[in-house]
Amino acid sequence: MNNPFTCRSFQALYPQRITTIDSHTAGEPTRLIIGGTGSIPGATMAQKRAFFQNRLDHIRLLLTREPRGHRDMVAAAVTEPVTPGAAFGLIYMDARRYPHLCGHATIGAATAFLETGALQLPQASEEDEYDLDLLVDAPAGCLPVVARVRDRRVISISLTTVPCFAFKTDVGINVPGQLERIRIDLVYAGGFFALVDLDQSALQSVELTHRALVDLGMRIIDLANEQVHVAHPQHLDATSVDVVEFYRHSGGCEGSGLVVYGESHLDRSPCGTGTAAKLALLSHRGCLFPGQEYVNTGPLGTAFTAGIQQTLTVGNFPAVAVRISGSAQITGRHEFVLDEHDPFPQGFLL
Repeated sequence: MNNPFTCRSFQALYPQRITTIDSHTAGEPTRLIIGGTGSIPGATMAQKRAFFQNRLDHIRLLLTREPRGHRDMVAAAVTEPVTPGAAFGLIYMDARRYPHLCGHATIGAATAFLETGALQLPQASEEDEYDLDLLVDAPAGCLPVVARVRDRRVISISLTTVPCFAFKTDVGINVPGQLERIRIDLVYAGGFFALVDLDQSALQSVELTHRALVDLGMRIIDLANEQVHVAHPQHLDATSVDVVEFYRHSGGCEGSGLVVYGESHLDRSPCGTGTAAKLALLSHRGCLFPGQEYVNTGPLGTAFTAGIQQTLTVGNFPAVAVRISGSAQITGRHEFVLDEHDPFPQGFLL
């Protein structure tokens, strides 16, 4: 029997389609937008991000919200690079916002580019395993990326973040109700994080289920933005706390965490930028140094390995560039359409 669902009939019905390659990095999804956006102009990644946000936001809504996505979906649109020698650019997005940087999505995108042949791997050599260097443009800056390849498959991706730094530590915020007051550390890692130590006394009576921590995390984001002012000395549009990271530091060079952001989004992975934020805080406290490898575990038990690649300064802040390593697996290639009679052209969240 011939397949009645031919590509020709589908294309005739839906001439405008959005094509993606989906993957997951340590369990966290990335929906890489590779077709259907048209040209995304801009001389800088900030300009490209602003164009997408102002002119193509319906694509973000369509792909990151139900019924095609969900509140825990992260997407990234591929753009032409703006840095000489860079392979491609990425505009990150989730169900609420456009982050300046996303570590797990960068790992997923680089894996998709290489494993699908969009970026050609070198001709087979005598070595079964080798490293391939790339540059990837992001709104936060240009990221050095190293792909570890074995038998023409990507087995890991390492990326070096933009400079990360502790902005303000041991900040008390008032939480009306049961907690009253908790202590947070404010760290920049491509965006401002509120890091919350789960071992502090104020949280000992708190239910530590994923649902309870997601609700508390979203509340902390709102309260931190009400009670504390943050500002990056160079990126003038980085003026809000967007992410909460609950963490435990096991001592030595390992720890665990749970990261909350977006529309009550619980990161399934250890979170790339969250891992960088934690290392910046540990460096600030004199607990981690260049040359040491740190293992950060997420809620699924999957882990990223990381280390301090470089020490530098941002304005008056001591900062670190963090190298993060993880792996991603492709889950599918998809074509999304919008029927003209669809009652939810911008998706929905429940």
